[in-house]
Amino acid sequence: MKAYLIPGNKESLKSRDYQAVLNMYKELGYKPKFVQIDWKYKTIDDWVEQVKAEIPKNDLKESILSGFSWGSMIVLTIAANYINPKKLLLYSLSPYFAEDLPHVKETWLKWAGKRRVVTFKKLYMNELAVRINCPTVIFVGSKEVSKYSDMQRRTREAHKRIKGSKVIEIEDVKHDVGDPKYVQAIRKELR
Repeated sequence: MKAYLIPGNKESLKSRDYQAVLNMYKELGYKPKFVQIDWKYKTIDDWVEQVKAEIPKNDLKESILSGFSWGSMIVLTIAANYINPKKLLLYSLSPYFAEDLPHVKETWLKWAGKRRVVTFKKLYMNELAVRINCPTVIFVGSKEVSKYSDMQRRTREAHKRIKGSKVIEIEDVKHDVGDPKYVQAIRKELR
């Protein structure tokens, strides 16, 4: 089975220890693939199309689809609007859906840019969640805090909305899927 990994905002394979996650997938018998995103001057609509172009529909049905931070928003959108994978893994789901934006600080909205914010305003978690019909696990570090938004609240809300989903909170971990404790939590879940 293939295991696709989508990175976080403006990140590449070398931005953090994504290789540890890919190696763990391989050790467990999966065929890992890191999907590089062209982030510059793009919105979530563009990123979703980039990932769809990299993953054949038939592969996706029989694969693990995982993403970190903004990558988790991308894979959730793909699963809801394109095709549900065999398993969906959301690593540190970003809180920038339409329902979240009223709670996000103005400085983040300016940093993200008008075009991105416009597309995030059209992305409703409540609508996407009802179209997720595959095993879904939402991972979050116990120390994931942001001065701009509330990741813990987004995790709880997503869990309530995605039927049959599961939350795994990783103790003493910040916003870093490459943290050895984070990788170990994923490994434990996939065994």
